[in-house]
Amino acid sequence: MNGVLFNKIQRLKEEIKYLVDNKPEFLQSLKTSIATKKIVERSVYLCAEIVLDIAELLIIKKGYPKASSYSDSIYKLGDYHIIPEDFANRFVYIAGLRNFLAHDYQKDTVPELEKFLLVGVKDIECFIELLKNHL
Repeated sequence: MNGVLFNKIQRLKEEIKYLVDNKPEFLQSLKTSIATKKIVERSVYLCAEIVLDIAELLIIKKGYPKASSYSDSIYKLGDYHIIPEDFANRFVYIAGLRNFLAHDYQKDTVPELEKFLLVGVKDIECFIELLKNHL
């Protein structure tokens, strides 16, 4: 396996473990603690960014044409059968989440962070599992 790709996956696993280990506390204080909100925003942003990095690296590793956007990189993983197409179509929200956290800093992020803690973490765990056959 490519060393960079391996390191990205390990870092993603580490970030997901941190979110899972702290999920009850985060969900309890996300709406009331600025510190918690900032911590979770950063961690979720890192998860999204790392997923997109992994997608781009896999596409390049397989010799496919480079994706034109973050969302396109997730769709291409499905198109190229690296992950199931239906999962790619559902998981593409990760690109929008990354952009939302990077650029829409004046908007309330709490609802999206809660949703990620409740659903997104499991999607990332599934994503990692689906990659095992392509590394």
